[in-house]
Amino acid sequence: MIVETIRALITLLRENIEQNTTLSAGAITEISTLPAIVLTGPSLTEKKRLMRDPERITAIDYEAGVAAREIPPRWYDLRFDVSVACESNLGLLELIEKFSRLNQSHITLTAKNADRERVYTWAWNLMASSDVFPNVSQVFQCKGEIIVYDVEIYSNIREEYSLITEINTEVKIQHE
Repeated sequence: MIVETIRALITLLRENIEQNTTLSAGAITEISTLPAIVLTGPSLTEKKRLMRDPERITAIDYEAGVAAREIPPRWYDLRFDVSVACESNLGLLELIEKFSRLNQSHITLTAKNADRERVYTWAWNLMASSDVFPNVSQVFQCKGEIIVYDVEIYSNIREEYSLITEINTEVKIQHE
């Protein structure tokens, strides 16, 4: 669900803050137009308290006559560094205000794939804040950090077995 969660976060930012939002592949990202939002990451922090390796998730499909047991997922918090660049300090402050509104109006993030749909809580770990002065390229920038909580990665290690659908018994009665 990591890829789907990243796509959902980028879509949320593009639709509500700035269309020019991208995920950076490395430390240096070339920006051709401003304003721009660049996400770097994610870095993953495993949630050890949610580990349940000895347990198994069991799903029963009575219609198909099968059951499946699966190892529980591992859980991670996804951390993204957020860099915002604008032509003016006023433009930067307007985007920061939009970020605050977004976290108030969209407190969850929905990620979907072919098998699952999940809703995750996300928040600013460090709210984007601005510098008063532009950088050497005369671009005003700010940085922050977003965390998406409790994203699961399933093992896809499954044991499938057929359900018992019919029992035949034969009883022999012996007469003395």
